[in-house]
Amino acid sequence: MGMPMVHTTDGFLVPWDKTRIVAMLNKETQLAETMFDIPAISELTAERLADEVERRFRLTKPRFVSGPMVREVTNNLLLEWSNEVPEFGIYRNLLTRVGVPIYDAYQIDTGNGFESKENANLQPNPETVHKKKADRLSKEQYLLLMDPKLAKAHTDGDIHIHTLEYFGTRPFCQDWDLRYFLYYGLIPDGQGFRSSVAGPAKQPEVAILHSVKVLAAGQTNFSGGQGFMYYTMFLAPYLRGLPYKRIKQLAQMMFYELTQTYVTRGGQLVFSNIQLPMGVPKIWRDVPAVKQGQVGPETYGDYEPEVQMFFRAITEVSLEGDAWGKPFNFPKNENYVSPEFFKSEYDDLWMLVHEAVGKFGSPYFDNMLPAYRGYGNGISCYQCCAYQFSNTPETDPNFNEKLWFEDGQHFSMGGWQVVSLNMPRIAYQSNGDYDKLLGLAKDKMRLAMGVYEAKRRWMDKAIEGNMIPFATQTPKDPRTGKKGPPAVDFNELVNVIGVVGINEMVQYFAGNQLHESEDSIRLAVKLLLDMEKFRKGLEMRSGKQVMLARTPAESTAQTFAVKDLVSPHYRNMARKMVKGDTSTIQSLIKKRDAPVYYSNGTHTYVGAKISLGKKIDIEHKFFPILSGGNIFHAWVGESSSDPEALYKLTQRICRNSQIGYFSYTKDLTVCSSCQSTGTGMLDACPKCGSTNVRHWSRITGYYTDVTGWNEGKRQELRDRYRVSI
Repeated sequence: MGMPMVHTTDGFLVPWDKTRIVAMLNKETQLAETMFDIPAISELTAERLADEVERRFRLTKPRFVSGPMVREVTNNLLLEWSNEVPEFGIYRNLLTRVGVPIYDAYQIDTGNGFESKENANLQPNPETVHKKKADRLSKEQYLLLMDPKLAKAHTDGDIHIHTLEYFGTRPFCQDWDLRYFLYYGLIPDGQGFRSSVAGPAKQPEVAILHSVKVLAAGQTNFSGGQGFMYYTMFLAPYLRGLPYKRIKQLAQMMFYELTQTYVTRGGQLVFSNIQLPMGVPKIWRDVPAVKQGQVGPETYGDYEPEVQMFFRAITEVSLEGDAWGKPFNFPKNENYVSPEFFKSEYDDLWMLVHEAVGKFGSPYFDNMLPAYRGYGNGISCYQCCAYQFSNTPETDPNFNEKLWFEDGQHFSMGGWQVVSLNMPRIAYQSNGDYDKLLGLAKDKMRLAMGVYEAKRRWMDKAIEGNMIPFATQTPKDPRTGKKGPPAVDFNELVNVIGVVGINEMVQYFAGNQLHESEDSIRLAVKLLLDMEKFRKGLEMRSGKQVMLARTPAESTAQTFAVKDLVSPHYRNMARKMVKGDTSTIQSLIKKRDAPVYYSNGTHTYVGAKISLGKKIDIEHKFFPILSGGNIFHAWVGESSSDPEALYKLTQRICRNSQIGYFSYTKDLTVCSSCQSTGTGMLDACPKCGSTNVRHWSRITGYYTDVTGWNEGKRQELRDRYRVSI
């Protein structure tokens, strides 16, 4: 019997030809050299494989076969032969197909299935459907093209590679220096051939709109959050001479533009934040202001009144909320707490901020008072979901040139890639031996470094191919006509190693949670200090910036818990440590989205019934150690609405603790019937009595509708112990 006809993937029916298998093997295994430094398959071996594939099809006598079927049989053969020749396992990974079964694709179409609740900022819509299908394909691809040791560590749950779907195409997050665009203008596509090109903004409205579009365009080139440092200060030169009513309208325009630009990463809002000094920090007072494509002659210190007015306007708009009375969930307001602005003459502005806290709980506090923040000796900002980035004369030889915007040099701060470590698991593996505990932590940190290096190889190709055009743009200098520096210096982006579940780690290792024993706190501090020392060595040897941080872990805290519970190696240990509703353990193998979780970062257990003072005393100890960022959450009850009491607490936190970044979280009820917003998680609207309500709260680092949260985070929300202030 002759060989069957073949349905090709491009839609043709062609005669069987085994030389096409040989050609496929020769062509596609060339990636082995590119990605793994392994030679491509030899011609002779490819021919042997093709002969065996043909023999197997001849035995089955099918009427016709498909291209994917031929590929599958070839891959099965490679897998069989990999027992004798390990390289064949790599070849198999390179030849396999990635994608989704039809049923899974249908589930995504209906808003269910694959990672439907992984990101609470995503509302189901047609763009989300397309993104989720692309996400699944991309995640499979990147794991197959990664060192198998790294891929296995991720899939097994030893580490978690964040935003894996964008691993080979984008850096993580970026905090932009707005002066760059106020000087060079705006090229949204980075090249000017597919979008209109705007010169430097001349009018205040245009400057505000350009700032919004920078964040939206940046979101297409980065997988994580987008933000601006010193937002009120950099825009202040455009506000001179304007009446306060117009300045407030500009602030309102900014909020609505960012929370109605529903177009990024699968149809979601730009994940954004703005750093808000209420005056000009000392380091900037004599620096020439950038405005309308010019540098100087005025300095930022000349615009102190405008900075204060813009700060007031932004805060008042935040306090008012939108037409339904909801808070604006983006951009996140990062209130900049520094020595010169934390004085009595600024009390009226701080009271206004705390009115917003009392009403919505929404603002954040970027506390520069602790000595480790290095205030006055550089610049620093919190970005995305509490990552901290800084730049000083000691860390950057071009710091002063960037500060003064010489020849367009500017600050470029953000994250390259985030990898989180499953800290409870290393406790399970260490059997009470501290040296083994530390050794395992170091091993996982080395794995993270391998992930960063793998991403570097991918991204070098993307940059060479001009695949990140907005970030790599080099616009023409409006004065000299020369090319300016690129918008983003990728060498300045930070590799972030995150920790998840420190509380459960010490609970298993030492027998008590963080809030239950000083010994547990000391163990956590000791391990993190030793990890920080090791981090410095990794940074020195690699020549790349590496930071240790608490990662938001919106879905990772749940993922790690589930993976430990279903693992035959760890489930008996994990059952006693995992938080949430563990009665569902038996169904976890079938249902991944379960109401279980590990504690976030270095946080105490959210359900621990301890005073806010004790929680501060425990958690503030970790801030100086985690150079890449941390956050303190104060979960407050419905009655906590007194601005004066809240302000006094903020003063105590800022002046008497090491907490560098914190927020107050209030739960809200939004009524769909009368379109009003009330405080607390209520079953019915307090205004009209309707039960057609939605609940809002802070999931990790942003406010959003609770219906989009995964089951782990929803359980955590139920478990939170709220305090009254």
